[in-house]
Amino acid sequence: MVFTIKKSLLTLSVITGFLGFSGVVANADTYTVKSGDTVANIADKFNDTVSGITQRNHLSDADMILVGQKLTVGKDANKSTNKNHMKTSSAVHNEHQSAIIADTTSSSDSSSSTSSSDATSSAIISPADFQSQGVVYQNGKKWTYYTGAAFADGTTNHGGYDADGYLIVAAPSDVPFGTHVQTPLGEGVVHDRGTAIVGNHYDVVMP
Repeated sequence: MVFTIKKSLLTLSVITGFLGFSGVVANADTYTVKSGDTVANIADKFNDTVSGITQRNHLSDADMILVGQKLTVGKDANKSTNKNHMKTSSAVHNEHQSAIIADTTSSSDSSSSTSSSDATSSAIISPADFQSQGVVYQNGKKWTYYTGAAFADGTTNHGGYDADGYLIVAAPSDVPFGTHVQTPLGEGVVHDRGTAIVGNHYDVVMP
């Protein structure tokens, strides 16, 4: 008789340990059955399931519980884990999406400013000094400056720069539009012509 009880207790311990290890029982507790209780309303009260309580407490019939009987109850691990996993996945996805949007916006904003700074990184003189001198000679070219709103190839003036962030240059007619040239103020692109712009004479829009 003692052997049988010990064997039953050992079996129950092994089963309970297995269930706890496998994640079926999470935050388990003990509940004492009261008058009027059913397995279904106990399951609802503890965010458990009928099958979970039945299996965990080795009930042969879910409708057969007794007042004063102690039941192991708790959150259904699979149910809880799945919900938490879905919430976590959703949160990670939303965070990742926000990060992508933020990175795209940041990249777009920095791209515009970076283009202008890249264009002027090779400057040999400041705009103020250029205006003070009036004329600068560089690499066999004579450079003067001007201001303008309309240009021969239709480009738009963005504070002295074209849409790509390069300085706007007026060059002799034998130099094709779109040609990149080094100006005293940095890298420029040919977008304009001028009646006085001939030979080695070039004009750059003052930024």
